Amino acid sequence: LVASAIISGIIIDTFAEMRSDRKEVLEDLNTSCFVCDIEVVDFEQANHDYQQHITNEHNMWQYVWLKIYLRDTDSKDYKGLELHVAPLLLDHNKAARCMPIKRARAIQGNVKDKATLPTLLGKINRIRDAVAVQNKMADDLKYKMDTLYREQGAQYINEHEFLEESISGIMEALESSKGGERN
Repeated sequence: LVASAIISGIIIDTFAEMRSDRKEVLEDLNTSCFVCDIEVVDFEQANHDYQQHITNEHNMWQYVWLKIYLRDTDSKDYKGLELHVAPLLLDHNKAARCMPIKRARAIQGNVKDKATLPTLLGKINRIRDAVAVQNKMADDLKYKMDTLYREQGAQYINEHEFLEESISGIMEALESSKGGERN
């Protein structure tokens, strides 16, 4: 009796989780294009019909049929664009390269950059790298300025000592010439 209750609980929890996952997938399919991942809101802002977009422009089933066609067709029979798309679309690691992610003719680049974790991390890394480069440049400039000031300071001290010695020598020569004229 206890074992059947445990098994029933596991089954119920599994079905609830599956229902929740299915709901998330359906919500994602209803709020963004499966092919380009552009949200309905972006199409509305561009005054373009989202249903027309997913039916005619980015029909996910056309992509599925293309993949099946390329898989079932001998690669020697590929023509034109098929030669380029087949290696990308049939390799799971490269399939995203031939997909119009965040691109649609109807919107033409007016898609906002969404603040997703990968985009934010990328921006943070670029900023961190730029700050590191600027800090290095500032440190180099500070070192060069310190070196220049030290060199100029040493040169100033040397010139100052030379001028003092020269003036002292001239003064002594003047005093000795004045002393010789008095005698």
